Amino acid sequence: MTGKLRILTVVVPVIALLLAVVLVPRSAMAGVVGIAQASPPTDASATFTQTEITDLEISFAGPNVILEQTHVGTVSGTLSGSCEESIRVVIHPNGRFNAQGTNTCDFTVEGKSGVVELVIVTTGQIVSPDTAIFAGNAVITGGTGELSGLRGVFKLEGIVDIPSGLSTVTYSGQIHFHP
Repeated sequence: MTGKLRILTVVVPVIALLLAVVLVPRSAMAGVVGIAQASPPTDASATFTQTEITDLEISFAGPNVILEQTHVGTVSGTLSGSCEESIRVVIHPNGRFNAQGTNTCDFTVEGKSGVVELVIVTTGQIVSPDTAIFAGNAVITGGTGELSGLRGVFKLEGIVDIPSGLSTVTYSGQIHFHP
């Protein structure tokens, strides 16, 4: 066998396979070669109502106040269950603040149960001696049990009752199950 013929017998089948992968729709390939697909995104919304602060540490960095807070609460909506949130809030002298944290939640979603973790980033403003408002984003980064493949991205808006330190947060976005 000559060198050109040997190359053609290797290259032609590889090119045919690549063309099949590129040209055949993934939905058709799924049944043939077992390609797993994510479920289509669905709209999701929920309300997280904080019910208790379980840990609070206050420190200062120059003129800024830093709160390291853990609280628990309930969630109702497309995602439902209970959550524990650990959050770090930096309050600036002008009343603006930024926060980032993690929610670990025992959820039921579309009849499936498990533990889900969300990463949260927000910014806000103290608007009166009793009230602060904030908005930001949350991303589901992983889960366990029947929710191990749950993924989602949310916009969130909330209000803080400053005297109690507790907030109510509304989430809206999309979720899907990743294989």
